[in-house]
Amino acid sequence: MWAVTSVALAAACAGESGSRDQVEVGENTVVIRMTDDLRFVPENLAISVGDTVVWIIDGALPHTSTDKPGSAGVDEHNILPEGAEPWDSGLLDRGETYRTVLTVAGNYTYVCLIHEAGGMIGRLTVQ
Repeated sequence: MWAVTSVALAAACAGESGSRDQVEVGENTVVIRMTDDLRFVPENLAISVGDTVVWIIDGALPHTSTDKPGSAGVDEHNILPEGAEPWDSGLLDRGETYRTVLTVAGNYTYVCLIHEAGGMIGRLTVQ
């Protein structure tokens, strides 16, 4: 689990169930890096209900963090537990972040929509 304490991260726009607003990263926050190697780091992560997840661009390539059934090329790459809110960060560029709070326990599978074919798929287990 990647945790960061008391770092302010800024970005520009708003997303659906998450946001790209000013984010205070603290004790109940995990960070997932989106790399130029077309990976979410870490790719598999177990977190607690109510934790905030912050995706950070770690490189020059743009990415998305998307768990919105029907939006991925392969249905199994966008899985949400029943009752969970879908999210789509929109296109994030260098220096931008996206965050969402996961309030429903279960297994999530999400993708970078522009790099899904390259294997950029992440999984979260929320307990």
